[in-house]
Amino acid sequence: MQNVEKISLNGIWKLNHYKKLIDINAQVPGSVYEALIEHNIIEDPFYGNNEHKMSWVYKSDWCYETKFDVKSNFLEHSKILLRFHGIDAVAEVCLGDELLGSTENMFRTYDFEVKNKLKANSNELKVLIRSPTKKAREEIKKYKNRLITSMEALPGAPYIRKAQYSFGWDWGPKLPDIGIWQSVELIGFDTLRISSIYPIQTIKYKDPGMIKKLKEPSFIAESVKLDVNIEVDSIIENIANLNYTIRLEIKTQEKDTYYNEVSLKENNQIVELSLLEPHLWWTHELGVPYLYDLTVAILNDGAIIDKKSQKLGIRDIQLIRKPDNWGETFYFKLNNIPIFAKGANWIPIDSFIPRGKKLGLYRKNLKCAKIANMNMIRVWGGGIYEDDLFYDICDEFGILVWQDFPFACAVYPHHEEFIENFKKEAIQNIKRLRHHPSLALWCGNNEIEQLWKALLFMSNINDPDTISRFKNSYIDLFERILPEFVKEYDSTRPYWPSSPSNGGIRDQIEYVNPNSPDKGDSHFWKVWHGGAHFSSYRKFNSRFMSEYGFESFPSLKTIATFCAPEQFDFYSPIMNNHQKNSAGNKKIMRYMKRRFTIPEKFKHQIILSQITQAEAIEYGVEHWRRNRNDFHCMGSLYWQLNDCWPVASWSSLDYFVRWKALHYFAKRFYQPIFPSVKEGEDEIEFWITNDLTSSNEVILQWKILNSNGVVFLDGSFNSRILPFSSVKLGNIDVSVINKESIQKQNNIIFYTLKDGDNSDEVIFHGFRLFDSPKKFSLYNPQLSYEFEDISAEEPEYKITITSKNIALYVYIDSNIVDFIASDNFFSIEEESRIITIKNINFLNNKDKLINHQEIRTLFKVRSLYDLIKK
Repeated sequence: MQNVEKISLNGIWKLNHYKKLIDINAQVPGSVYEALIEHNIIEDPFYGNNEHKMSWVYKSDWCYETKFDVKSNFLEHSKILLRFHGIDAVAEVCLGDELLGSTENMFRTYDFEVKNKLKANSNELKVLIRSPTKKAREEIKKYKNRLITSMEALPGAPYIRKAQYSFGWDWGPKLPDIGIWQSVELIGFDTLRISSIYPIQTIKYKDPGMIKKLKEPSFIAESVKLDVNIEVDSIIENIANLNYTIRLEIKTQEKDTYYNEVSLKENNQIVELSLLEPHLWWTHELGVPYLYDLTVAILNDGAIIDKKSQKLGIRDIQLIRKPDNWGETFYFKLNNIPIFAKGANWIPIDSFIPRGKKLGLYRKNLKCAKIANMNMIRVWGGGIYEDDLFYDICDEFGILVWQDFPFACAVYPHHEEFIENFKKEAIQNIKRLRHHPSLALWCGNNEIEQLWKALLFMSNINDPDTISRFKNSYIDLFERILPEFVKEYDSTRPYWPSSPSNGGIRDQIEYVNPNSPDKGDSHFWKVWHGGAHFSSYRKFNSRFMSEYGFESFPSLKTIATFCAPEQFDFYSPIMNNHQKNSAGNKKIMRYMKRRFTIPEKFKHQIILSQITQAEAIEYGVEHWRRNRNDFHCMGSLYWQLNDCWPVASWSSLDYFVRWKALHYFAKRFYQPIFPSVKEGEDEIEFWITNDLTSSNEVILQWKILNSNGVVFLDGSFNSRILPFSSVKLGNIDVSVINKESIQKQNNIIFYTLKDGDNSDEVIFHGFRLFDSPKKFSLYNPQLSYEFEDISAEEPEYKITITSKNIALYVYIDSNIVDFIASDNFFSIEEESRIITIKNINFLNNKDKLINHQEIRTLFKVRSLYDLIKK
C-alpha cells in the first residue's frame, strides 16, 4: 500500500495556433496573451489603442500541449486522477489520441480518470481551448436571446461561466483571456485520500459584558469546541473495519500542540477537539488575526496514507438583521464585537490573472489596503472566486471578505445545462473557501436584483413568457439553490441574495426597491453617474454602503506606460480609450471645475483629478461613520480598490499599485478613532467616531482662520469617547464670521486630535473649507523641506515640511522613484509637518541603491498653489 502522491504538471508547455503557424513555449499556469507578449507576437495590449488589435486572439482556438513521463511505482496506484484546477474556459482535454472529456467553466476543478491511459514514457497531453466569443455567439444563436452585461461589452458573456469583466466593463478592456490559468497535477492513491477539511466552531465566551471593559479583547473566549468535518474520497468498502485512523493536530504559533486520534468509520466524519482560552482571530484594528496550524492525517497501522494542512482562525461571524426605528439593521459581529466595515470593492488584479499573481499584485494590493486601515474587501461579482492566495493573505492580514458569486449586471440563462454547471461550480468553491476565517459572507450577485427591468431591456427581452422564465430562474437560483447550498456546505456563514438588496424579492422583482436605505445594503451612484454634488451623500442614510465611487486618473508615471506625451490630453484618442465609462473624462473635468481653477498643464490636471476624487469619497465616509450610533450605518466599501490595467477609473490604487490621493485620504478617514467636521452656513459640528473596543480619552483642538492666517475662533474639546460610538462634541456658531460670502469663501477650519493621556501624541490632522477651494485666496506658502535618514537597513527617510502660509493639499511626488509616504495630500497652516517615506524603488532599476546625498533630488514637495499658479 502506498500513500497519496501528487505530480505537478505545471511548467513550460507548447502553445499552438495552427492557422497562424504559431508554435511557442507557454507557462502553465498562464495565459495565451502572456505567452504571445513574451514571444513578441503581439504588442502590449495595454499600450495606446493596441487593445483593438487583439480580437484575433480571443476569436481563435488555442491548443496547449505537453509531454511527460511517469515513474513506474506511481503507475501502480489503484486510482490516478488528472486534475485541472482551472481552465479558461471552454475546452477539450485529450491524452494521446483519446478524448478524456471537456470543460465548460473557468471556476470549476475538473478531474479525469487516467489510471488505464497513462504509460511510463512520453505521455502526450493536449488541451484545445475554444474561442470564448465564438462560443458566446453560438449560445446566442441557440437560445435566441442576446444576453449582455453592458452595451459596451462583447455580447453573450452571461452564457459562459467565465469572468464577466473580461468581455469589457466600464473600467476594463475587451480582452477575454484564454489559458490554463490554474495548476495541473496527477493524483495517485490506492485506497483513500482527504478531499476536504471544514472546522465548525462553537465559542464559549467568558462574559459578553466584559467586552466593554477590555483594552485587548484577544482572550474573551473561555473555550472553543471544534467539530472538524473531514471528507474522504475512498475507493474501498467497509472502511470502518479496516483499521484506519484520523489524527487531528492543532499547533499554536508558540509551538504548543493539541491533538485527537479516532478510528475512521465513514467517508464523511467529524473529529472533535476543544481548546481552553483560545486565541481568537480578529480584524487587524481590533487585535491579532491569530492563525493556528491545523493538520489532518489518515493512518493505517501507523503509516501515513494522506495528510493535509491548512490555517485555522478561531472566530465567530454573524450578520445582524433586527427591526429598529429606521427599518432593519445590517451589520457584522465578529466575536460578539459589532464591526463598522471599512474598505473597498475588489476587481481581478489583471486582465490576465495568472500574470498578476506572478507580479505579486495580490500581496501588494492587500498590504496597501491594510495600511489604509481597511477591515473588509468586497470581491465583486463580475470577477472571479479569487485565488487561494488572496484569502490566505486576508487571513494573515486580518481583513474580512464579502464574497459575491460570479454574476453581475446581466440576465443569466435559465436552461438546465447552465444551472447544473453552476451548481457544481458553487459546491466546489464553497468547499474550497469555507475554512478561511476572513470569509464573512456569501452574496448571490451584483446589481441584478436592482437593475432587473433595465437588464431585460438591454438584452431585448420583452415577451411575457420569456420574462417569466428568466424571473423564475433568478428566484430559483439566488433565493433557493444558493441559500440551500450555503446552509448545507457552510452553515456558519450568512448568505445575502444580491447587492444591493433588502433581503430578497421572492416573486416581486418588478416592484421591490432593493436599494432602500432603510434595510439591507446600498449602492449610491447619484454622485458620479447622476452628476450630483458631493453633498448628496449626506442625504442618503444607508444601513451599509457596499458600493459608491468617483473617478480619477492614475499618476503621470502610469499614464506614460500606455500613452505617448503628444497625447497627454484628457480627450486624446488614447486617453479616451483608457477611459471606459461613457464620457468619463468630461465628467471628471466637470466635477473638477466645480471645485477648482483648472491648471493649464496636463500633469497638474491629473493630480487635481485625484484630489477631487478623494474629497468626494471623504465627504461620504465622514457622514456614514458619524451615523454608526445605534447601528444606523455600519459599513463603507467604496468602489474600487484596484485596477486590472492602467486606466482612468474609480480605484484608489492604480494597476502598478501606486497610491492615488484617495488612498492617502482613506488611510486617514478609515482610522479607528476619527474626528470629522460637518460644516454649515451658520454653524459647524465637531464629531469623533471610535470603532475600537475600549473607551479613549481625546483632546480635539480647533481653530477657524482666514486665508491671511488671522484666527477668528479657536477652542478645544476634552472627551471620553465610548467604544463603538460616534459623539458630537459640540456646535460652534459661525454666522458672524461667515456673514458675507467673501468671508465664508476665505475661512478655513483646522483641527487636531490628540491622545488625552499623552497630549504630545497626535492622532489626526484635518481641515475643512466652507466653500470650494477655487474661492479660497491662496498665497505662496513658500514650502521648504529637509530630509533625514532614519533607517540603515532599508531606504527610509523623514522629511520635515515647513510652510509660511496656509498650504492646501500638500503633496510629495517623484518622477524617478515609487514610494509610500506616511501621509500625503494634506493641508497645513503656518507650521511644520514630519512625514516618513519608505518602500522607495527606482522606476527603471528596482535594484539601484539610494545615494543618500542625492535623496533630495528624487522628490518634490508642492501644494495646490503650485498646481494652479499661472
